[in-house]
Amino acid sequence: MIRKKTDCQLALFLMLFCAFAAWRTTLIPASGTGTRAGPDFFPWLAIIGIAVLALALLLRGLRTSPRPKPEAGAGRIGYGVLSLFAVLMVAYAATFERVGYLPSTIVMYVIGMLLLKERRVVHFLLVPVAVVLGVYFGFTGLLDVYLP
Repeated sequence: MIRKKTDCQLALFLMLFCAFAAWRTTLIPASGTGTRAGPDFFPWLAIIGIAVLALALLLRGLRTSPRPKPEAGAGRIGYGVLSLFAVLMVAYAATFERVGYLPSTIVMYVIGMLLLKERRVVHFLLVPVAVVLGVYFGFTGLLDVYLP
């Protein structure tokens, strides 16, 4: 019952966030780029993606049969870990431009995975490097957007 309720609450929160983000995205001034992909293209892409996944989470929450309450601490992330994760995000935002995209994002990704108790070395070292490099080359090579 707890998981079902949590999934539905989270999905509704994400949908509210999408509504707010969509409203704010409509305020982005259009610029004459000569293409259909203006400055609001990526925000709309993210909003649509989050909304679709939130809807899937809501449907899963509504379809899931109630489960018994889990044992204390079983499968849960404590408030301390979530607080550390928030501090990690603030530190990442503060160091992103000074250190650069690649090193700061890889370090943040690895520390985040360790905070979430990933212990397989291949997962918390190779996966972040592959994902971050893929995003970096996607932006620089395909979109000609250079990250700091």
